[in-house]
Parts: sequence; C-alpha cells; structure tokens
Amino acid sequence: MSNLPRVGFVGVGTIVEALITGLCASGEQRANLLLSPRNERIASRLAQRLPFAKVAADNQAVLDGSDIVFLGVTPQVALDVITSLKFRPDHCVVSLISTFQVAKLRTLVAPAQVIVRAAPLPAVARRMGALVIYPPVPQVVALLDGLGQLVQLESEAQLEAFWVTTALMSSYFGLLDEVVAWLRNQNVEEAVARSYVAATFNSLGSTAQARPADGFAKLVSDHSTPGGLNEQAFRELKAAGWTTRISEVLDLIHDRMGGRATFEDRLPVNGGRGR
Repeated sequence: MSNLPRVGFVGVGTIVEALITGLCASGEQRANLLLSPRNERIASRLAQRLPFAKVAADNQAVLDGSDIVFLGVTPQVALDVITSLKFRPDHCVVSLISTFQVAKLRTLVAPAQVIVRAAPLPAVARRMGALVIYPPVPQVVALLDGLGQLVQLESEAQLEAFWVTTALMSSYFGLLDEVVAWLRNQNVEEAVARSYVAATFNSLGSTAQARPADGFAKLVSDHSTPGGLNEQAFRELKAAGWTTRISEVLDLIHDRMGGRATFEDRLPVNGGRGR
C-alpha cells in the first residue's frame, strides 16, 4: 500500500520487535516497514511473518527508504551507529534510546529537524500498558495510537521521569519470583504457584485501572483491614525501609539518565544517597 508511511527501524531488538508486533496486531498494516539487518534473527523472523516488512542491506539503506526512522539501538553503541548515518532534512526521527536527550540527538541526526523520544514497553506487543512520547508529533501519534495507553507529554523532563519508572519492571517480576519461591518452600508445586501469583497481582493492577479517581494510598487503605494481615505486611516492609528504598533507586536511575551517574554507581547497602 503505497499511501502508507514508510517506517524504518535502525536496531531490531526485543523492544522494537514488540513495537512492530503491536503495530501489526490482528493483521493491521499501519505502514510499510524497513528493518535493520543488525539483529538478523529477529529481523528475518519479522520479515517472514509480515509481507509489508523487508530487511534492508544495511542501516543507511533503512534511512534511504524511510520517512519515519526509529532508533532502537542500545545506548552503549548508539553514538557509533548514528554518526555513521546520513539523515535527510525531511526525516522524522523517533528515538527509543533512554539516555540521549533531544539536544544531543539534534546534533547527531542533522539535518533532520523533527525528533521524537518514545518509551514503549514489552507489553506494547499486545497493545497493553503505556507508551510515553515527547513531543506529540501528529504523524507519530497517528502511528502509535492505540498501542496501549499513549501518554503525550509536554516536556522532556516529564518523559524522563516516566521513563525512569520503567526501570522497575524487572524488580516487579523479582518480587513475584520471591513470592513463588516462598510458596515452593511451603511444598506448593511451582507451576501452580506461578499461576496463582500472576493471577493475583494481575488482578491488583486491574483494580487500580478500574478506579482511576482513587489514589494508590486509598487502595492501600482499602486493602488493609485494621489489625489484619495486609496491614501488618505493609507496616513491616515500610519499617524495613522498603518504600524509601524504591524512591532512592528511582533517584539513582534518574541521575544516570541525566548523565549525573553511571551504571557502576550504587546505593549504599544501608540506604542514603552518598556515593
């Protein structure tokens, strides 16, 4: 379909695969896709599944054949990859690189003028969860609309704050894994434990979405019978510094995104912000 936008992807990793899968859910075609050969296994799999997706000869060929260009390479290699490419003035560049701000990208992708930052999550493959973008450029909004909750932000600072919170995804699954491990120690079969824990925590997320007017503090209260088990568990975790620790970790990730900290920086074992 020639009237559809030509969308290219430089870097085809897990997040880009999820994004493309969401774009094409239920057989929908929103664009003609051109894929980087950088990750041959994923790119070939997508091209075999989608008749309107092709693997380009190299990354420059992706740019040459696209109007909207997604940058999906990791921050560690992004500088080398981007500086080897020649952009056009009419390119719309959508960066999925967490630590590259618009000001930095502008010098790297010149003479391209339109630059968007986006933070899709793996659940976008199922058109679930949230996807934040800044700024809300109409052609990018139209492309991504409906892939979960599209959050259009007014400032780059807001985008980075939202992006920081996505660093807790693995921590969330780590929490669930600890709960499953405890159940296994109570002689519960692992598959049964995993199914139960996944269903329980999924229902909690659904409860929060079903009550958008309620703050999370109210949900804490509503799920804590005075003198009950939930009240005790939350009180003990809070006393152990669990809630404060989350804020400290988010601060550290925020510093890293802004170039004020590195991957090697750590919080002290006993808490606090000193490094």
